[in-house]
Amino acid sequence: MRTPKLIATDLDGTFLSPDESVSAENSAAVLAAQEAGITVLFATGRPIRWLEVVRGLPGAHPTVIASNGAALYDAVADEMIDRITIDNDAALAAVASIREAVPDVGFAFESGTRFGHEPHYVTWQPQDGSDPDIFAGPVESILHEDLVKMLVQSPSLHSDELLARVDSVIAGRLSATHSTSRGYGLVEISALGVNKGAMLGRVCQRMGIDAADVAAFGDMPNDLSMLSWVGQPYVVSNAHPALLEQGFPTVPPNTESGVGQTIRRLLG
Repeated sequence: MRTPKLIATDLDGTFLSPDESVSAENSAAVLAAQEAGITVLFATGRPIRWLEVVRGLPGAHPTVIASNGAALYDAVADEMIDRITIDNDAALAAVASIREAVPDVGFAFESGTRFGHEPHYVTWQPQDGSDPDIFAGPVESILHEDLVKMLVQSPSLHSDELLARVDSVIAGRLSATHSTSRGYGLVEISALGVNKGAMLGRVCQRMGIDAADVAAFGDMPNDLSMLSWVGQPYVVSNAHPALLEQGFPTVPPNTESGVGQTIRRLLG
């Protein structure tokens, strides 16, 4: 087990506990890594609107890879460093193709700071209309010029099956993945070639760090690009079967602070 120069970790299902909090063990491990001169960077599917859980965490690098690699954000300065958007015409064409393949879908669109969704799209948290940055309407009225992610939701399909159907009609035009199972299918779409691994590669290039000197942790299909790019990939034992089948080294689950335990081991 080689000591890395940088550690990248997913949040939900990986670094965060099941209640979406940061455990004392994981928090202490991040600070210990920083004190040892090792950068710890978060790479998540979450938009920048949902980063409060790790904002200001002692020892964590201020740069966060958000929205599955479509956004690079400075959590201390509260500013966007980089953003890779989806062309609106490409998004509309994808909506039409996906509706033909899966008639019961609902769509939502994320800029990182603003979120628009169709009226029948089920949001993770009930909306009372008080937040001006979250709004509902037909697709044409909720598309953003600064769109970083499209979300496709189906009440009848599991995320794995929905992803297969979506991929079959948008492959070569946009990139699709998924990162959650909440009783309905949910697929996340980015510009072609955008993923956590690609953005992590760009960040490491700027920092002068080779892939061989990077360790990463993940649990879901949207982490696969990142785990495939780094020299030391790890999956938590509660990971999606698609990751467990890859043969990556497995660490304890997020219920046992597996990321923190492993960081301690990496530090020796």
